[in-house]
Amino acid sequence: MKYIHGDKKYYRPSKSINTINLVVSDIPEDWETRSDDHWTYCFPANASLPIQGWKIHISAVPDNAKKTLDLASSYLLKNNVPFKYVSTLRELMYKDSKNAHRGSSGKFMTIYPKNENQFIFLLNDLHSMLKQLPKGPYILSDKRWFDGNVYFRYGAFEEMYNWDGATKIAVIKTPSGDFIHDHRDPSYQIPFFVEEPRVIQEMTKEQDRKQMVEESHLNKYDIKSVLHFSNGGGVYLADNKHSETQVVLKEGRPSAGLDAKGRDAIQRLNHESAILKRLKGLDSVVEYIDIFQEWEHKFMVEEYVPGKTLNTWLAESYPASINSNNMEYGDMAIPILNQIKKAIQDIHSRGIGMGDLQPSNVIITDTGNIKLIDFESAGSINDATPSGLITLGFTGDAGLTKEQADWFALLRIARLMFIPIGSVQDLAEDILSKHDTWIQKHFGEKVVELIKYFEFECEIRSAKAVDSVLSVPNKYLNKNDVSHISSNLRKGIVQDLSEDINLLPGDIRQYESSGGLLNILTGGFGVVMALKRTGSLPDKAREWAFKYSNEQYLSKLDNGLFTGKSGIAGVLYEIGMTKRSREIFESIPSETDSEDISLRSGLSGIGLALLSASITYNSKSFLENSITIGHKLKSLFERNVAVRPNEFDPIPIGLIDGWSGVSLFFSKLYRYTKDDMWLDLSLQTLEKDINNCSFIGQTGLFQAEDEKKRAIPYLSGGSAGIGLAMIELRHLLGYEKWNNELHGIGMATISKCFYNSGLFHGLAGMISSANAIDIELNLKEDSSYVNKALETINLHILEEKGSYFIPGNYNFKLSGDIFSGSSGVLLVINDIGTSGYSWLPIMNLSEIFPSLKNRRHFEVY
Repeated sequence: MKYIHGDKKYYRPSKSINTINLVVSDIPEDWETRSDDHWTYCFPANASLPIQGWKIHISAVPDNAKKTLDLASSYLLKNNVPFKYVSTLRELMYKDSKNAHRGSSGKFMTIYPKNENQFIFLLNDLHSMLKQLPKGPYILSDKRWFDGNVYFRYGAFEEMYNWDGATKIAVIKTPSGDFIHDHRDPSYQIPFFVEEPRVIQEMTKEQDRKQMVEESHLNKYDIKSVLHFSNGGGVYLADNKHSETQVVLKEGRPSAGLDAKGRDAIQRLNHESAILKRLKGLDSVVEYIDIFQEWEHKFMVEEYVPGKTLNTWLAESYPASINSNNMEYGDMAIPILNQIKKAIQDIHSRGIGMGDLQPSNVIITDTGNIKLIDFESAGSINDATPSGLITLGFTGDAGLTKEQADWFALLRIARLMFIPIGSVQDLAEDILSKHDTWIQKHFGEKVVELIKYFEFECEIRSAKAVDSVLSVPNKYLNKNDVSHISSNLRKGIVQDLSEDINLLPGDIRQYESSGGLLNILTGGFGVVMALKRTGSLPDKAREWAFKYSNEQYLSKLDNGLFTGKSGIAGVLYEIGMTKRSREIFESIPSETDSEDISLRSGLSGIGLALLSASITYNSKSFLENSITIGHKLKSLFERNVAVRPNEFDPIPIGLIDGWSGVSLFFSKLYRYTKDDMWLDLSLQTLEKDINNCSFIGQTGLFQAEDEKKRAIPYLSGGSAGIGLAMIELRHLLGYEKWNNELHGIGMATISKCFYNSGLFHGLAGMISSANAIDIELNLKEDSSYVNKALETINLHILEEKGSYFIPGNYNFKLSGDIFSGSSGVLLVINDIGTSGYSWLPIMNLSEIFPSLKNRRHFEVY
């Protein structure tokens, strides 16, 4: 939500009234202050602090944040104690919201005592000063000082990190000089070398004594497992010891899990229990049992419904393969939709509307029936007040009543069950005509008739979608439109170029990742590369690259291929900035302690970039550096180092983050050194990823499987990327290996649809793989994978006045970057019919990949 409402078209930081800055007044002249997107830091100019120790956190909710800051900061300034605080009410709201990180929730201020004596002194004074204020969220990573808003933990004061693969780990220092993990999990932990001060031990003993004499309602239940955690509390599966039945316990934490109305989890739990009491007796609604207070928390007890959410059912049941039985799936899906329709009609007959009907709130029971759960947003069917919690993609126009909202959500669920992609229709509702044509082609008239019935029910109730900001291409695009698609994608990119550091908005990683606005993956240099490789480079893009290639902008970037300097250096060479390019390559060290093996940010990507630089500049030193990195990767492989990607949803396999990227690098090292060791290692590392793949049932699909048992076909983390490494190694081995696997990957590329359209996690990466497989296996027109895969772009692609655009991940907004947006799709479309991987940010692609030739160039008209 943080990046959804800041722009009509693109993901950008939101702007709202809650961006109001929180300001500390009367800061002494000898103090220093600075701010970033989240924190404001206030330190005496002469402050001398230890690198770690006992630190204090002050909890607050937005309503009392200003008063808390005024009281605490005045005292801390007077006593020369450094501190930081959350800069805006909006950031504090996000931090305390339902889906925020549980370990940092409530941390409004952080205070840095100079020693243990001052630490104890501050605990007492701050507690006395703030204890009359309403309680903020309990800080789960800390221990509370008595019963107020003052918390504490032992941890780092300075930023100290180690790397675990590509993942940065916060650390603290032991007395022996070693570094260990500085745990910031949602539980209070003390390092093994630290002992709590005596006053804290005494306080804890007294609290434990009181808790032992208090009767616990929870003792009636034997908690078996956690079903879900949010910042508002847990959801637990438990046995009722008295009735010997299984139940679900929903927990509410005070002041935590705030929704858009400012309600905390307890307020919503009380509200939900009242709603469920009114709905008792309806077979399609989860049954309410009880609600009780436990310490400061609330727990609601409801029946346990054995089954799976509709989301999970859809992932398991959807006939993705072209060999699947579509009609059989339709015969299962239609009754489910009719049951949901009957359920909302029954709920509405009691005067109640859900307000947040969406697939995760629908349980498909073991007997095939449905139950609706989660009524936190429910209310009167005529209530048009916006729900405090909504699920994007299932929410219509602002001001819908609960009745209207439920019918609109049912329509969206119906469409999702047959085209399970992100909600691109919120950007351009007229894309639904193409979706209907596609649904009828694959699932038949009966399904379309049901969807049209739900549309009619929405129309008669005026349950409308949000206003569209874009449209869709008039024609149904196919293999003959490659040049047309490329030209219009370039138009869309060029028309939206900016002169500031954000050359073109992309995925939210632009704002969440260091270097995200500049790098190849999500930033401007990826856009520059896409434009240069598909036509002439606009002056605005060239001037941007010249400005932001300055060391003052690049100094804080890592050395990664997609995330940092080695990829940017290659782009600078291609646009004629050869001197600056070489300077950057010369700054990249070959000796490193990094265990990041990835093509994205790590050793294999950097090694590949240095190898290309050695060829481009005819440089022996760059080649030696590349070989040094190769030996480092060899050592990591022999140690069987764990792969830990630095990603939001890390998948430790595949071309981008796994051993297939290492295999690709080893393949290229062998090609230039003729050292058989690299060829052997290329095969061994690739087989490590292939062992995580399998053929799926009778579908013929060959897909990777991650630790969560998800079948993944994509370029990043999936079989499509592994297939590209297979193809490169086949050429070096000199014989046809993995034919069946490549056909299985090809079958995956022509699955019915993909949730996203982008390069790394969506359709574009599948098109790239399909194209490569077509050429590698010499497939003819009638058996081509890429022609069938390309047709799926009609479900995603958008248009505005002749320019084409690509929705980013989740399809809520557009993206222009390599990772998820137009730049990545442009490069892939431009490669069709050639053996090129022009989305790879390395120089001299045709030299590194000799099969690359005849790449098309399209001008913007």
